[in-house]
Amino acid sequence: MMTIKFIFIIIETMMFDHDGGRCMGKCPKCGTEVATERKSWKMAGRPDRTGKRTELTIGLFDCPRCNKAFRVVLGKRKI
Repeated sequence: MMTIKFIFIIIETMMFDHDGGRCMGKCPKCGTEVATERKSWKMAGRPDRTGKRTELTIGLFDCPRCNKAFRVVLGKRKI
């Protein structure tokens, strides 16, 4: 029996507008900039040496050009 392992990579490609807010994600395959995410969620990582965790806000985007879905880290903060 063959075991298949999937590695999910969160691509940290973000574009910011002039006000510092998130604007769009960039497709890692074809480079197209996508303005709106399909879905977004928050995820807490493991604690660091001081005991604080990093909370990531992740967005799921769909590329209209190559029809692929990709994830972008929209924000990070310590909690």
